[in-house]
Amino acid sequence: MFISTLWAQSPLITNVYQRKFVSLNGKWNCIVDPYECGYYDYRREPFDRRQEPPKEAFFMNAIPKNKIELIEYSFDKSETLLVPGDWNSQSEKLLYYEGTIWYRRLFDVCKQSHKRYFLYFGAINYETIVYLNGKRLGSHVGGFTPFNYEIPDSLLREKGNFLVLKVDNTRKAESVPTLQTDWWNYGGITRDVLLLEMNETFIQDFYLQLSKGSLSQAEGWVQLNGSRKKQKIKICIPELNILHLANSDSNGLATYKIELKRPVLWTPHNPKLYEVIITAETDQISDLIGFRTIETQGTEILLNKKPIFLRGICIHEEIPHRKGRAYSREDAQLLLGWAKELNCNFVRLAHYPHNEHMVRLADELGLLVWEEIPVYWTIQWENSETLKNAKTQLNDVITRDKNRASVIIWSVANETPVTPHRLIFLKELISYVRLKDGARLVSAAMEVELSKRKRKCFSCS
Repeated sequence: MFISTLWAQSPLITNVYQRKFVSLNGKWNCIVDPYECGYYDYRREPFDRRQEPPKEAFFMNAIPKNKIELIEYSFDKSETLLVPGDWNSQSEKLLYYEGTIWYRRLFDVCKQSHKRYFLYFGAINYETIVYLNGKRLGSHVGGFTPFNYEIPDSLLREKGNFLVLKVDNTRKAESVPTLQTDWWNYGGITRDVLLLEMNETFIQDFYLQLSKGSLSQAEGWVQLNGSRKKQKIKICIPELNILHLANSDSNGLATYKIELKRPVLWTPHNPKLYEVIITAETDQISDLIGFRTIETQGTEILLNKKPIFLRGICIHEEIPHRKGRAYSREDAQLLLGWAKELNCNFVRLAHYPHNEHMVRLADELGLLVWEEIPVYWTIQWENSETLKNAKTQLNDVITRDKNRASVIIWSVANETPVTPHRLIFLKELISYVRLKDGARLVSAAMEVELSKRKRKCFSCS
């Protein structure tokens, strides 16, 4: 355990763009640190293991009091990088860089009493340690999924907060993805950074989709976060004249089933979305949700009980004219707009979870989506920590996107070699997906040996 203050990662808050937030996007001061001098002392001991970290630790954001005081770094005099954005495309000298870069952002906040504040990160590639005002909030592993931390009230200031991130995109054999991929290893804070302002007890997450196999019954749940766990919950779908009441239990969880009255089902030809309003006694949130079913029958895929032929392409999260990582709604409009121009009704978001704008826009445009995690090629199948990492990434993307009608497939792997340990690993992931979301299809793009030639096959169930 680190001696300096350490908070665990908070449960993921969903629907963040419908919350009250302050964007921390923009220019961040950055220091390139290939030797990690800002994190380790000369004995290779982390500075944040000390009771009082020294000023030479970059996360302390030290400023010399006079010319005599020697501090060998300065965020104030450092270059800046745009957030969100990868560092590779922003600086020619960083094009091939793999290693640590420190980011710093100064901000003020008008603190409100009885409010809770969270730092939300859309994605950072790949390993991140988060510090606020010299205290370590925690660390995150994985380059394509969101995470957040609650800020203790005693730590957050009205003026002069400094947020410092240690970001390391070094590839590792035990990671997900592993050392070798066929996409660029962009480093940096590649998606939005938001400061969320939440009520003391708030709606952390909710789920609402058609029950498996039903075209009229929906089911779901609401999860509260805070001290007032037991509350009355209202689920309202105004266009369908639905107002359903539920009660949360001592854990803040309310479950429910709702009979929908002849809903217009979501399809690529008519991507109908309904406003859904969830109201608790202490919070309210809304979302746009489409209702549809997805299942297989023999070799056919059925959307709303009817066969559908998928016409699609694979898309990487890259924007051609910028030659870098895509991250904005405008980027999503360009990439998915091209897919629509090609007469696609389906896209595979290869080979990792893309940003949230992609799946939300796919809901609006009527594009079916295959989402996957980067279990790719030469993963360490026998490494329990690698499996845990893969499950965590699955959990995070399913948590974020479970209410998106466009998402019909969760993929657990791509082009993995045929071995007994691979099968054990993938079966674990498939079981985990079905535990988290039993209403969607599960897939993997596999390598199959036929007549000494490698062929690729896709499996959905």
